[in-house]
Amino acid sequence: MTASDKLYNFQREDVERLTDLRSVLIGNEMGTGKTYEAVALDEIRREEVSTTWETSLRTLVVAPLSVLPVWEEHYNELVPYLRTVVIDPKNRGVFLSSLKNDSHDVYIVHWDVLRIIKDELREVFWFHIIADEVHRAKNRKAQQTRALKLLKTKFRSGLSGTPATNKPYDLWSVLDWLYPKPFGMAFWKFYERYCDYAITYPQGYRQFRGVRNTDELKAKMAPFYARRMKKDVLKDLPDKYYTTIWVELTPKQRRAYDEMQEEMVAWLETQEEDKPLVAPVVIAQLIRLQQFSVAYADITYDSQSQDRIVRLTEPSSKLDALMDLIQDNEGEPIVVFSQFKQLINLATSRLERSKIEFVTITGDVGPDDRRRAVEDFQNGNASVFLGTIGAGGEGITLTASSTVVFLDRDWSPARNAQAEDRLHRIGQENAVQVIDIASRKTIDVRKRGQLEMKRKWLAQILNP
Repeated sequence: MTASDKLYNFQREDVERLTDLRSVLIGNEMGTGKTYEAVALDEIRREEVSTTWETSLRTLVVAPLSVLPVWEEHYNELVPYLRTVVIDPKNRGVFLSSLKNDSHDVYIVHWDVLRIIKDELREVFWFHIIADEVHRAKNRKAQQTRALKLLKTKFRSGLSGTPATNKPYDLWSVLDWLYPKPFGMAFWKFYERYCDYAITYPQGYRQFRGVRNTDELKAKMAPFYARRMKKDVLKDLPDKYYTTIWVELTPKQRRAYDEMQEEMVAWLETQEEDKPLVAPVVIAQLIRLQQFSVAYADITYDSQSQDRIVRLTEPSSKLDALMDLIQDNEGEPIVVFSQFKQLINLATSRLERSKIEFVTITGDVGPDDRRRAVEDFQNGNASVFLGTIGAGGEGITLTASSTVVFLDRDWSPARNAQAEDRLHRIGQENAVQVIDIASRKTIDVRKRGQLEMKRKWLAQILNP
C-alpha cells in the first residue's frame, strides 16, 4: 500500500494533478491534511526517478518547531521504509555525519536552521525541499528566506493554508522561491501589477490600498496551486461560531492606557508632515497600546540604552473575564491564545492559584515539551491550553477542545485563522466556539475593522 492509498479522495486528486510539476503550492485550508499530501508527493517522485537519479534521494523538510515530531510521525506512518531524522540545530556534528554517511532519507529541520547551518545545507543537492508554513518566507529580505532560496533542489513544495498572511504582496516571495524563472517578476513589478496603491509622499512612498488584477494572478498560479476549502471537502466538519465579550479596563488600567495614548498622539504631532513615518517606530507604539489594553503595565528604562521596558502585571480585566469563562466551563477543555508571553504567564499564575491543570506553549518551549503539552491536553490530562499565537498557533492539533479564547489578536488575519484552526480541523466532532475578549474604548476596536479589511483582500487572491 502506498501513501496515496491512505489519503482522502480530494487529497489523492490533488496529488495526482500536481505529481508532474517541479514546484507546487499546497494552499488548502488549515486542517485538511496538507502534510499527508506532501508526503505522498515525495513518495511518488522518488518512485519515478529511483532508477535514473544519480545521487542520494534526500528530502529536506523545513517546518515550525511545534510540528517537527508531527512530520516524523507522518513519514513513519505513510512511508515507514524511509529513514527520517529530526535535526537539532545545535548539533551540527550529527547532521554532517548523517549527510556524509548517507544514513537518512528525510531531514526534518526548524526554520531557524536555515540561518544557523545554511552553509552545510547549501553543500547538498537536495532531491525535494518541503517548506511547511511557507508563508514564513514572505519577507524577501529575511535571512531564512534568503537561505531557503540559495538551496539547490530538483523539486519544491510549499505548504500553507495562508500563503499570504497580512497583505497580498506577501505572496511574491513564496512564488519567487517556487518559480523564480517561469514566474519571473521582480517584487516592485509584482506590487504595481497586483496592488492598488497611492503615492503619498514626495519620496515615492507607496501606500497600499487594496488588490487588483486578481483574476490574472489566479490564472498564473492555477497550474501549480491547490486550494481546497474545508466547507467543500470536509462537509461533516462542524461549524465555527464567533462571540465577543467586551470588558471595561479597570480604573488603574484606564489611566495608564489613556496616558500612553496621549503620549503616542503627542509623538505623532512632532513628526514632519512631508516625511513617511518610520514603520518600526509606529509598530512599537501600537504594540505598547495593545499591551496596555490587556493588563496594567509597569514601565522602567534601561540605565544604559534608555530603552523602555514594559512589564505586564495585574490588574487585568481580560484575565478576570477569562477566569470566569474557565470556571463556568466546569472543567471542559478550553484553548487560550495571546500575542504576549507575559500575559500568558500572568494567566498561568491565576490557574495555579485556582489549582486548575493546564499546559503552556510559548516561544521558549522546546519541541519535546511542546509535543508532551499537546499530548497531555489531547488526552485529557489538562483542561486549559495556553499558548502564544506565534508558538502555539501553527501546525498542532487541539481537537480535544471546542472552545478557543483570544485575549488579543495578531494584526495578521492569517495568523489568527491559523490559531483558530488548531481546533477546527479533521478530528473535531463539535461546533467550535471562537471567543474574543476585547476591551472597550481601546485599540481593540480599531483592530477588528483592520483585520476584516485584510481578510477580504487576502480572500480575493487566495480563494477559488
